[in-house]
Amino acid sequence: MPLHFKIITPLRTVLETEAHSILLPAAEGQLEILPGHTALITSVQNGELSCASVDRGSVNLFIGGGFLQVEDDTALLVTDTALNADEMDPGSINAAIEQARSRLRNESSVLSREEQTRLEASIAKQLAMLEYKTRRQKR
Repeated sequence: MPLHFKIITPLRTVLETEAHSILLPAAEGQLEILPGHTALITSVQNGELSCASVDRGSVNLFIGGGFLQVEDDTALLVTDTALNADEMDPGSINAAIEQARSRLRNESSVLSREEQTRLEASIAKQLAMLEYKTRRQKR
């Protein structure tokens, strides 16, 4: 029996399906969720999520950081970003990276440590998105 899987972002429900398996980047490395998985709450990292959906076949998305909860053959992923490769524009991603790097270079003395950390995290996420987009284009 498959597990019910749902991905939500602040803007929308990205995916809701029955799944045979879910593979995603968790805090401690790649994590595979199968039906019957033990209850779990874990943080997820930027990277590729692969879902073997009963009705949609293989679903691959880039996900940003967030949290995954698994309980009673139900998995819920709450994330700030969940995009397929077609939804990504490398030009926009590169522009966002350059803007963040520019702020760090030119304003680092007036930025709070919190703001510097946020900008560094944004750069890391954008770079991960570019890597995902490049890998998906090669397939």
